[in-house]
Amino acid sequence: ETCADTLPNVNRFDQVLDCAIDDGVFPGACYVVWKDGELITGAVGNFTYDKGSPSVTLDTVWDLASLSKVVGTTTATMMLYQDGRLELDAPVCSVISEFRQNGKEHITFRNLLTHDSGLVAFRPYHLTCSTELEVMEAIYREGLMYETGSQCIYSDLSMIIVAEAAERITTIKLDDYLRERVFRPLGMNQTGYFRGEDHSFTDSVRRSECAPTEEMEPWRRELRVKRYGIEGAARLFGDNPFAIQGEVHDPTATRLSGVAGHAGLFSTVGDLGRFMTAFMSNDQSLVKPEVFEMFTARQGAKSSRALGWDTKSAERSSAGITFGSKSFGHTGYTGTSIWCDPEAKKFSVLLTNRVYPSSENTKILDFRAKFHELL
Repeated sequence: ETCADTLPNVNRFDQVLDCAIDDGVFPGACYVVWKDGELITGAVGNFTYDKGSPSVTLDTVWDLASLSKVVGTTTATMMLYQDGRLELDAPVCSVISEFRQNGKEHITFRNLLTHDSGLVAFRPYHLTCSTELEVMEAIYREGLMYETGSQCIYSDLSMIIVAEAAERITTIKLDDYLRERVFRPLGMNQTGYFRGEDHSFTDSVRRSECAPTEEMEPWRRELRVKRYGIEGAARLFGDNPFAIQGEVHDPTATRLSGVAGHAGLFSTVGDLGRFMTAFMSNDQSLVKPEVFEMFTARQGAKSSRALGWDTKSAERSSAGITFGSKSFGHTGYTGTSIWCDPEAKKFSVLLTNRVYPSSENTKILDFRAKFHELL
């Protein structure tokens, strides 16, 4: 029995989150919930479990992990689809010729977005590749783990390729495209990617404002020094050798210089509230409502996947039991999630750093459902 379980008829989010901190689910969290146009936000806890650690505030910046797939890459894909610049059923190799290797010539963008392409879920490219080019060439050489379309295996590689295709179609870097077409128009001024020392996102958000994630690995420290030099690394990240802070947690995204289709995006609950409110209020400044509805609708019976987004599964959904059957959302490895029930006109964003100090802590898996059921 946990602290949260002992509270009868809890309807205060802060109280349940404080209990989760006591239970060791995460050291800190932010949330925004929306119901019928009413927003409720909150922030609890600290950056770490240490005494004197900075308090979490509504301005704390979080590593979104795989929420980057939907807030970033999928949004760019929706806009390109609406503009007629990307066909969902077109072969990926029609845009990325190097992808036409080892049985992948028939994979479409729809396959990538629904994660039934046949690509492997993950490879430790951070241990085998030294540069962005080497990572991409390794993905191009990948074979199929299963016949395309026969099953669904959630794959980081799929969304990395979608983002690369978007950059080739637009001839603009993904982070620049999203900043100009999505984040600035919506007033998401604390959302972006830490590409490197001179990238514009670092002008508006300091790395010290980011919630730390996992403990630093030796290969990451070596890469920092290689990229920035000893003095540059100390200037950017401070002299704390223990926690990853203001740098993407995902190892493959780190090798890809912090900007990737599957991870790398940082944001706040306020910015993500603006993002979701725009879609829930039928704001057509990004895409038409029917396009958004198409991308968030389940695509088949073999999995719960929509186009980029996920939908509520029948068994042990992180959305809990109270979100409806047409709900859509996504989660992130660092402890982040977005869930939306369009029929009930509600959504929730929960941002935590459950991976601090170690990603071996998986208590977030049970907690997410409890949190969403409160809404």
